Amino acid sequence: MAAIKDSFIYLSGEIISKSVPFLLLPYLSRKLGVEGYGELSYYQTFLSLFVIFIGLSQDGAVARYFYVYGKRSLNLVVNTGYAYALCMGSLILIICWVVKSEIIAYIVLTAIFQVFLSVQLSIRQCQKQAISYTIIQLSSSFIAAVMTVAMLEIYQTQLVEKRFLALLFANSIVVTSAYILYNRKNKGRIYSIRSYKTAFLYFMAFGLPMLLHHGSMFIKGQLDRIFIYHQFSQVELGLYAMGVQISAILSVAILAINKALVPYLFEKLKEGVIKLKDLHTYTLYSLIAVPIPSLVALVIPETVFTWILGGEFIGVKYYVILFLFSTSLTIPYLFLVNYLFYHGKTKQISFCSVLSTGIYLAVLSGLIFTEISYIPWASIIGALGILLVLIFITRRV
Repeated sequence: MAAIKDSFIYLSGEIISKSVPFLLLPYLSRKLGVEGYGELSYYQTFLSLFVIFIGLSQDGAVARYFYVYGKRSLNLVVNTGYAYALCMGSLILIICWVVKSEIIAYIVLTAIFQVFLSVQLSIRQCQKQAISYTIIQLSSSFIAAVMTVAMLEIYQTQLVEKRFLALLFANSIVVTSAYILYNRKNKGRIYSIRSYKTAFLYFMAFGLPMLLHHGSMFIKGQLDRIFIYHQFSQVELGLYAMGVQISAILSVAILAINKALVPYLFEKLKEGVIKLKDLHTYTLYSLIAVPIPSLVALVIPETVFTWILGGEFIGVKYYVILFLFSTSLTIPYLFLVNYLFYHGKTKQISFCSVLSTGIYLAVLSGLIFTEISYIPWASIIGALGILLVLIFITRRV
């Protein structure tokens, strides 16, 4: 019953918080236009890239520390990770200052606070504080939406830059409040330099192998937009990126359920109630559900999409259908990768990701010089490739 209750809270919070940006889509699509939306999507790839190097999987390191070692010295790991993020972010900001790139500097600051926010959410998830988790999530989403509308209504130029400023403002407020509340409950203990060194080594041992994993995910999820930005027009990129964004609605629901169930899955694995053969069975059954979202989008008329987004977005339905299919492949993927996360097999996860990324890049490099309508198939083939590799790898754990 507790798992069902928490799942409902997580799912409700995730859907509401993520629905706010989606509700903003008609506003952003009309305010920025298809070309401006393509530019926004291009710079969002930099945000994702900075989060990888600045964060170094801090949320995952905190979660694993909690499940394996408990919460006694959790604050030590949290503060060590925050210190690393500030140092790494400062180095990138210096580069931004040298090259005089103001918008990239805003993106770097946004990435730092996004990393801090993900850690605070991870702490609440580990401690099964579903309500606190949801409040933090909703606050960040609503403040970002309000600030976005305010920025875009006040200013008439450099609107993409103003969108990132709104995200920065929202994340900084929520993270500061969440950290104060967290630190109030965990302050009082003083750690030695040796303890911080140990925490840093743990943090690096977990995070560095995950660079390959998250780097591979970045390549498969973001790199195509950089190529499209330079190979095709911003209008074509805008349609492509909007298809990705709409299909992300499904991703939100999948990841919300996953976040709610992971603590209970780990407990069942620890108790031996669920075994690897059960996860393989769940993986096979989940393949039946993969094409369903795409079939639903197929029967929706194109006019519905243009009515919501604006007349400039004719043709976005095609991309929505394909990206819904590739997103649905996340379901069987999560069954397998969570098993590896439980056993701390970050090297195996990274190996799988790198191998599937190689498949994706091979397909993408062939399609990028054809037509933009063929490029989504690279994501589908890459997703299918990692499933086959994960099935093989999990059998060896």
